[in-house]
Amino acid sequence: MPRSYVREDVPLSRFGVLVAQLESIVASASQQSPDPLLCFDLLSDLISAIDEEPKESILLWQRKCEDALYSLLILGARRPVRHLASVAMGRIISKGDNISVYSRVSSLQGFLSDGKKSEPQKVAGAAQCLGELYRQFGRRITSGLLETTIIATKLMKFNEEFVRQEALLLLQNALEGSGGSAAASAYSEAFRLIMRFAIVDKSFVVRIAGARCLKAFAHIGGPCLGVGELDNSATHCVKAIEDPIASVRDAFAEALGSLLALGMNPQAQVQPKGKGPFPPAKKLEGGLQRHLALPFTRANGAKSKNMRFSLTLSWVYFLQAIRLKYFHPNSELQDYALQVMDMLRADIFVDSHALACVLYILRIGVTDQMTEPTQRSFLVFLGKQVF
Repeated sequence: MPRSYVREDVPLSRFGVLVAQLESIVASASQQSPDPLLCFDLLSDLISAIDEEPKESILLWQRKCEDALYSLLILGARRPVRHLASVAMGRIISKGDNISVYSRVSSLQGFLSDGKKSEPQKVAGAAQCLGELYRQFGRRITSGLLETTIIATKLMKFNEEFVRQEALLLLQNALEGSGGSAAASAYSEAFRLIMRFAIVDKSFVVRIAGARCLKAFAHIGGPCLGVGELDNSATHCVKAIEDPIASVRDAFAEALGSLLALGMNPQAQVQPKGKGPFPPAKKLEGGLQRHLALPFTRANGAKSKNMRFSLTLSWVYFLQAIRLKYFHPNSELQDYALQVMDMLRADIFVDSHALACVLYILRIGVTDQMTEPTQRSFLVFLGKQVF
């Protein structure tokens, strides 16, 4: 619990005035619903005041501010308001007494776990705030990741798509915030949720959130994911990039590139905490051929252009991750360039769209990431391959 700070005979600062106004709005909510525009303006000013206020003043009002923000969130605020309230909660804990993050996380988890409190707007507000706290303080609260994952699974049962979307945004923030350092059971449950529910949801915004959770898994090193899970995830991503909605295809294309990059770097695969046995870290052999090259060359029909373009994005995301995240040398990009060019050498009719896709990969994924001397030698190498 945060420490108590005496405020007697202390003049109100701008921050204190804003906290008092927020308390007044929350206190009168039983007679009159808070006005969204008024709340939005007040919270915007509050966030600015937190940034400008000295820590000593923040400490004087921190507890009252947190309580008011929590109350506003569980009243069922609309999305722009609950977003600002969640940001304000994270900012004041970060600048003030950090120890209160534990009690706030516990309160939010308790609210979301209570089956009787199931109004969609209220649940969404609490979930968004919990996700924001995980985003900022995830390494401190990894012990609660399993409970948070169970909460996200529960929220996926709501009919309202915005609640299911918030559940997955919460899960994404919790995964990225934990950084792969939580218990193995939490990651196993999270992966099960993503694969069984998120990526096959009827709502496209929820499927996009599911793809971002897969990308988050790859970003933190894929704890509890062996070669089989990585391969299965990539297979589902390839299937998902046949989706008729472009934003869904783009999200899964990015997830696919990230998963394959992790699969090609077993040294970056994280072994979670807890009792094993855990799947050994191994390289995903043949992953690029199976999930990028073959689908590209086999694409045909009315959806072939969309399919190829999504796979092109996956190639670029993969190559960027290889270079920027896993720090492979420039020389390895040339080896991958050969695999890209081989997609045009397959026994298929090479149309202008396929050629344009390959050239895009070579330019954005390969040459733009090279140093100038390496670019010159690569262009000579490329010329020999073409002619």
